[in-house]
Amino acid sequence: MPNKNTALTDIQKYELCLYAHNNKKTRTQYVDWIEQKWGFRVNESTITWILQSKEKQLTTEITKSEAKHHKPVTVPVLELALKEFVLCYQHKTILSDAILIEKAKILASELEVPQGMLQFSKGWLQKFKEHSANENAIAEALLLLQNKCAEYPPDRIYNMDETGLFYRLESDRILATKSNAKAWILTTLFQEWLQEFNYQVSIKHNKQRILLLLDNCKSYKIDTLVLENVEVCFLLPNTTSKLQPMDSGIIMSFKKHYRYHHIK
Repeated sequence: MPNKNTALTDIQKYELCLYAHNNKKTRTQYVDWIEQKWGFRVNESTITWILQSKEKQLTTEITKSEAKHHKPVTVPVLELALKEFVLCYQHKTILSDAILIEKAKILASELEVPQGMLQFSKGWLQKFKEHSANENAIAEALLLLQNKCAEYPPDRIYNMDETGLFYRLESDRILATKSNAKAWILTTLFQEWLQEFNYQVSIKHNKQRILLLLDNCKSYKIDTLVLENVEVCFLLPNTTSKLQPMDSGIIMSFKKHYRYHHIK
């Protein structure tokens, strides 16, 4: 069958890179995999071009599930910092547009963004919201997650997430906050935990494979690990606030109980 000049969408590129990350194949085998999965073929040169940027594809922002190209963000580090602020406080208080814009201005000052580079208008804020949680991408990512989970019984599906805990944190009523980089899990610690987890679930489930859901934290590197009993499924970038079970109240509940007992 002759190759058709068909372009992969962003989410298809992500799926290909994720498949290649976990399955070492030849370029021809990847072409066959694409045809079997989506019903069309691409050139092997396309495979080469996509996989050359595999790490970027696995961590980049997917703004629209059908998009063929990415729209660059003016100051990516600012949007990332603002996203972290939203994830931290969205379950604690009402984040109005005015609060988000003021916080963005504070972050811009801390990051030394040149004055006048961003207008912080309602239009800018709307674009930020679209970048942060595109409903189409989330819906498609949810479908992929449901299909993957359907391959396992519920008792063999696990989820893990990390969080920073400021164990002496007092009551906070100011807008500006600073993150503690040391609070995030290190790659070596994660790998040690994952190997021990692989051993423990092999005993619990009589060496039946289990599914482990993880977000796209940069510390989560599994390239060099041999996991006979664990299949790792990484959630799509920028969907964890909606799809990560741990972000759906478990971590927030833990921190609220901790703070309550701390200030009691």
